[in-house]
Amino acid sequence: MKTKDFSGIRNKGLLPDPAEVEVPADMDDLLDDYIESTSSMLEELEAVTLAYESGDNRDENASAIRRILHKIKGESSMVSVNDVSELCHQAEYAFEELPVADKPDMLLKFKDWITIAIGHMTG
Repeated sequence: MKTKDFSGIRNKGLLPDPAEVEVPADMDDLLDDYIESTSSMLEELEAVTLAYESGDNRDENASAIRRILHKIKGESSMVSVNDVSELCHQAEYAFEELPVADKPDMLLKFKDWITIAIGHMTG
């Protein structure tokens, strides 16, 4: 398995092709549950990101964002979807490093990338 470079999430750079996410062959039994859970968390992430961007309860929304990123990372690691786990890892760092004004765009880029990846996992 080749290690992919997800550092682009931290510097507005390119990300690997989400169509190339590697899913373990023995994950068939868990794939539907993983996708359902991750999709739900991505919807929540989008809503919280938009609230964060508007300035509403910024500290509370930042905590929710950190929790969602960490949870997606953990679930992805548990089912060996390592590309998503690594992207989450990089997004966690980016969220701490980026200026407030850049965080929403990074988070929405993250959400879009995983949404596309999920489409390829199911398709």
